Amino acid sequence: MTPAAAQPARDAAAGLLLGVDGGGTKTTACLAVDRPGAEPRVLGRGSAGSSNPRAVGTAAAQDAVRAALETAWQGAGLPPQRARAAVLAIAGAGSEPLRSAMLAWIRGADLAERFDLAHDADAVLAASGRETGVALIAGTGSSAVGVAPDGRRVAVGGWGWRWGDEGGAYWIGLEALRCVTQADDGRAAATSLAAAFCAAWQADAPRLLLAACEARPDVRRAIADLAPLVAEQAAAGDAAAARILQRAGVELARLADAAAERLHWTGRLPLAVAGGVAVGVPAVRSAIEAELAARGWALEPVAVVGEPVLGCLRLAARLAG
Repeated sequence: MTPAAAQPARDAAAGLLLGVDGGGTKTTACLAVDRPGAEPRVLGRGSAGSSNPRAVGTAAAQDAVRAALETAWQGAGLPPQRARAAVLAIAGAGSEPLRSAMLAWIRGADLAERFDLAHDADAVLAASGRETGVALIAGTGSSAVGVAPDGRRVAVGGWGWRWGDEGGAYWIGLEALRCVTQADDGRAAATSLAAAFCAAWQADAPRLLLAACEARPDVRRAIADLAPLVAEQAAAGDAAAARILQRAGVELARLADAAAERLHWTGRLPLAVAGGVAVGVPAVRSAIEAELAARGWALEPVAVVGEPVLGCLRLAARLAG
């Protein structure tokens, strides 16, 4: 065995940590070695599809977590084994009975000596290096969590795609489809979104988008995947697309505002944002900050969290003691 290959084995003896960030679009897993007094050192990474049990079902969510972890172990060059601690932040698994089902699966899979199922926004706060403030997630869906200095904690949003998740990718895609259909009817101004969506779904006309959507294997995912096209058309000058992104930012700001208000927060508000919409669409993030400012909040520099899974590793390190 070469010295380079031997290093992960020596690190593993010091104690392994598992972190999993599961969302509506993808699941990211990290295997790391615990380093007391320092950041965990990542040994392997893995990814898979959605692990939101409300969106794909409990069995599919567990399969996605398992697949992401297997890839992480492979990336580290180590066989799967019981880690010292694991923290999983799984969107949609924060309430019963799904929380108990996921915890039972983690226990049965013997992933770690100590484990916890955290709210996905808690991982965002941890990844930002802050223990208090508001974490706002806007990916496929949307949610916010606020944590006060005295430990009080509130959750806002996260109601799911059927009647919630305002400002998230699914909401953006759905609002854009409504604009396209209304424009085709003559109830709204023409929009370049129509041609963009028809090209993406290989439909010859807006009236055929419905059949094209129904033919998709995962309708929710297909609609959420339209969000980047909305951002592209907004950047190109389409007024309807720009209005949708502006409204998305306002809706997301309302989540953060509600969390802070319920905590009776005073002073500057620490805000950490994560998710493909909040991180990847500057127009939405600008609208979030502008709306919060209009509501009277003075923000600390906004922490943009690109990898919430690193927050899971930090939480796992704390759990490991």
